[in-house]
Amino acid sequence: MVKKFSYLVFFIIFVSCSNNNGTKAEIIGDISTLRESSSGQVIGFQNHYQSIAWMGIPYAEAPIENLRWRAPIAKKKSIDIIDATNYSDICFQKNSFVRYTDDDSSYVGSEDCLYLNIHAPNNSSEDSNLPVMFWIHGGGNTTGAASSYDFSKLASKHDLVIVTINYRLGPLGWFYHPSINKTGSSLEDKSGNFGLLDQILALKWVKKNIKNFGGNSNNVTIFGESAGGHNVFSLISSPLAKGLFHRAISQSGSTRTTSISDASNYVDDEINPGIPTSSKEIVNKFLIKKKQAIDRFEAKIMQDSMDEFLLTDFLQSLRVEEIYEAYSEAIVAGMFNVPRILRDGYVLPFDGMNFKKGQFNKVPTILGTNRDEMKLFYSMDPDYVRRYLNFLIFIKDKDKYEIENEYSSNNWKINGVDRPARTLVNSGNLNVFAYRFDWDEEPKYLWMDFSKIFGAAHGFEISFITGTFKYFGFEDYIINDTNRSAARQLSDAMMSYWAEFAYFGNPGNGRNKDLPKWSSWSTKPDTNKFIILDTFNDKNIRMTKSQLFHQTELERLANDSRITDVKIKCRYIEELKASGNKSNFTMEECKL
Repeated sequence: MVKKFSYLVFFIIFVSCSNNNGTKAEIIGDISTLRESSSGQVIGFQNHYQSIAWMGIPYAEAPIENLRWRAPIAKKKSIDIIDATNYSDICFQKNSFVRYTDDDSSYVGSEDCLYLNIHAPNNSSEDSNLPVMFWIHGGGNTTGAASSYDFSKLASKHDLVIVTINYRLGPLGWFYHPSINKTGSSLEDKSGNFGLLDQILALKWVKKNIKNFGGNSNNVTIFGESAGGHNVFSLISSPLAKGLFHRAISQSGSTRTTSISDASNYVDDEINPGIPTSSKEIVNKFLIKKKQAIDRFEAKIMQDSMDEFLLTDFLQSLRVEEIYEAYSEAIVAGMFNVPRILRDGYVLPFDGMNFKKGQFNKVPTILGTNRDEMKLFYSMDPDYVRRYLNFLIFIKDKDKYEIENEYSSNNWKINGVDRPARTLVNSGNLNVFAYRFDWDEEPKYLWMDFSKIFGAAHGFEISFITGTFKYFGFEDYIINDTNRSAARQLSDAMMSYWAEFAYFGNPGNGRNKDLPKWSSWSTKPDTNKFIILDTFNDKNIRMTKSQLFHQTELERLANDSRITDVKIKCRYIEELKASGNKSNFTMEECKL
């Protein structure tokens, strides 16, 4: 136990803490949760589900002013006890359907946001040496917050220490510009991968401090969903993360990266189609706004001729709202297009996430997707649905909805599971496990069938892993008395698999050895590939030998008799080819 001051016998703090829905709860902190850390002494509280928690522990200095667009710096030790009974501010972002505030502000959060949270069983101590799980939230790396996820139940049920973190988002997290590169004092400063460097620094904080919170620094599992899964792949690929984690779980992740050229260069339709939100294009917008008289061409000349230090000072002096105003409107759910996960040659290899033999962090790995990933996005897209009162949802064309989801979600699985699994195993990582989440037993409300609208949609597996069935308010509509029992059984199984993997690097038969065996991915023909996670009401949990390839999916699409319009079929083919597929496949009809 940490040293306690003799005169401090009992210490109780009453504070207010906001949960996901913005409601207030009275939290009690006490001396038994006092812990030492490199950030200073922290005091937490007895949380629900027989757990203890520490919220809002700073792991880095605030990345503001001259630290904006620089590698994070470890937090200096505080001489005061840190009140860790409330979440910190979330990282600055555009507001979205996830309401972090009660008003209709365009933006939420703060640049001062590099904090982490810890959940542990209430019977744990500094000597517990429990497995650590390190959660990286999703949101396209442009939205999201650690405070949206409550892992207290998983921590308590399976004796785990679970850390959740905030990291810089959007253009504050990923921004490569020549002036910032030239004025940086380290290769990390020059990389542009600031959000990823935040995650690496948080892992270093865990390695240094987690023992005092009951965790084992030599048994750390990184896991994340969507952009969080994308970041897990990035950490597997980054030489800077070597030795900071020992297992990895990518849920609905991706291996896509952006080149330094695309992230920074001007857009020239004839020479370089580029990205409209490249750093030079965005800086042009800053300069034009500051000097309304100059046009785009003059802004380009001005930008290229400015002293690098002067331009960097200018960029770091901008109000954060001014930065975000230069970016296009949100695509969906508050996310927007900004170059991210950059192939800078130092934090990430120039050739991206290819997992070449000996050139990645070889640890036991779980990869997975949800069967109906795209339905979450389609349900918010007016091209696919009609919405009334922001609640009533009606699918316009049910056949189109199902067919496009089938191919697009399969394509996500190829890019996020099947192809990287094959590559990792062929590169020597024989401890690769894969899953597909198939739960689709949502109820009907009014005239809406949520099992068809959402099905096994993107992100829906998270609430099964936390065991709380909370997912940004969706839980009010997808779990009820008719499906709760079966959903609870599946949730218990998934929590058990995830925990067993955190303990031993193999999900096996779960913590209680009572579940169907989850075998590793085998590249041999006619052998098990991935596990399907479903309830006893459906086809239950089971292994399957199937796998997907881009080429066979494109061929299947070309011969799909359900799609009678050739123009639509050609569009589907081009869309699948554009999303991570390098195949030259096309139909003869599409060449005309």
